[in-house]
Amino acid sequence: MIKVSDGLRVLITGGTGLLGFAIQKNTPKNIQCYSIYFPERDLPIPLPFPIAAADIADEDQMTRVFQWANPDVVIHTAAVGSVDYAEKYPEETKRINVGGTKIVADLCQKMGCRLVYISSNAVFDGRTPLYNEEADVSPINYYGKLKVEAESVVRASGISWTIVRPILMYGWPYPGERENPVVWWVKSLMKKQRIKVVDNVYTKPLPAWFCAEVIWKIVLNECFGIYHVAGRDHLSLYEFALITAEVFNLNPDLIEPVPDSFFSGLAPRPRDTSFDTKKIETELKVKPTPVRSGLDLMKKEVELYA
Repeated sequence: MIKVSDGLRVLITGGTGLLGFAIQKNTPKNIQCYSIYFPERDLPIPLPFPIAAADIADEDQMTRVFQWANPDVVIHTAAVGSVDYAEKYPEETKRINVGGTKIVADLCQKMGCRLVYISSNAVFDGRTPLYNEEADVSPINYYGKLKVEAESVVRASGISWTIVRPILMYGWPYPGERENPVVWWVKSLMKKQRIKVVDNVYTKPLPAWFCAEVIWKIVLNECFGIYHVAGRDHLSLYEFALITAEVFNLNPDLIEPVPDSFFSGLAPRPRDTSFDTKKIETELKVKPTPVRSGLDLMKKEVELYA
């Protein structure tokens, strides 16, 4: 086991993303983090650790980043995260999600780093939940197929690796970053806008800070292999939205349940990719967060993001 007093150096790709931001905010003491963000964007609020601009799919830029950070561990969160964007712009998405992962893995091999790769629940088709780490992958959209391909790159890299598969994450994002469903629901309901939420798609909502906690346990305990990370409660998106309205004291009557067929997205979505979390509970001694507890914490922080 690595002791935090050893002064571990960790590089986080996607430092302004929801998870990358949460990982930095929850960093254990005596660990030095470095992170990167995509060039040509603003940094409206300070981050807790040094950050540099770099294109994850540019080998020269990433080589300079690795020389700058000199990491012992790399947590690779950077990716195109939109399922529909991946369907519409397949070449660009593959360049980043697979090509960028190959560059990171190759540099980890050259510098002797461990790699924690952040994958997705999208590697499953949603037909046979709850999925454990031994389940066969079966993606039904291009985004999920690229995640499977990137996982294969990591497995074949010849380095020490861990693959973390989170499910639907929520929390307050770094300013200007992509919103998650909870943020969109809260903002819409605060404006008294009516919203439609799918009632036949199920998940186990995951607070970004809990995912960060699990990742740090994986890093510090030198855990390898695949880990599924999810919240405690198994519920529909509509039920999740109703609880969100209740916790934030907003009007649930503004939320209308609809089937997934109501939305005409470019890419198909699986109905239920919810995880079996026995492995993280047993090996890492963590208790997945209930929905209300995660939302209560968001509510306490709301003034920071209003």
